[in-house]
Amino acid sequence: MKVIRSQRLENVLKDPKAAEQLRAFLASASLTRPSDVEITVQDAKGNAVRYQPRLVRVAGSGA
Repeated sequence: MKVIRSQRLENVLKDPKAAEQLRAFLASASLTRPSDVEITVQDAKGNAVRYQPRLVRVAGSGA
């Protein structure tokens, strides 16, 4: 599995509750079945931002 680092990921990892939601997603994620996990964080202005993580195939991964 590869992780694509981004500012969005950094924001999720900074928030303990959102990081826990991401761990729940990773524990239950499958390419064949979508996950119902939704990650919610606050943006710089205090507004809620929701992410629906998903797994994607990476070219050349052999999987």
